[in-house]
Amino acid sequence: MSMNGSNMAKHLKVQAAEKTSYFVVGDVITVKITGDDTQGAYLIVEVVSQPGGGPSFLHTHEPQETFHVLEGVFEIYGQDEQGEKYAIRAQVGDVVHVAGNAPHGFKNVGDVPGRMILTYEPADVMLKFFQEIGLPMKDRHSLPEETDPRDPDTILGILKKYMQVIEMPG
Repeated sequence: MSMNGSNMAKHLKVQAAEKTSYFVVGDVITVKITGDDTQGAYLIVEVVSQPGGGPSFLHTHEPQETFHVLEGVFEIYGQDEQGEKYAIRAQVGDVVHVAGNAPHGFKNVGDVPGRMILTYEPADVMLKFFQEIGLPMKDRHSLPEETDPRDPDTILGILKKYMQVIEMPG
């Protein structure tokens, strides 16, 4: 069965090496599908997180976020009505959805690198965040040898620009 032009426009295949990767405070974020691809509806990224990695501090942002664990073991954090932090353990195949503006965070609690697909709806805010806070990577499989040269106040300023930080990183 052949695909004509109108059908091809309804499908998008992204080659593994086609998109940009960013080093974001210890995690590698690779953009897979952008708002340009989805008329602003959603953003899909892959995150590779080293053991102990991830933004475990509680924060909120407008887009809703869905975590799909592909490799490893993660804790997805939330906050209950009394303000107490809690953890949801997520393993390979598990999916955890976080509503927009709900306090959350995550951490790789395994002893090997973990990998997840994250979906954000709507798309634009989080792509801008990753582009601003992340350091572009030439090879997503090689972690940078140097740490982020920016001072912590600069990084915290970027965090506060795109989200509300409930529990300070550290």
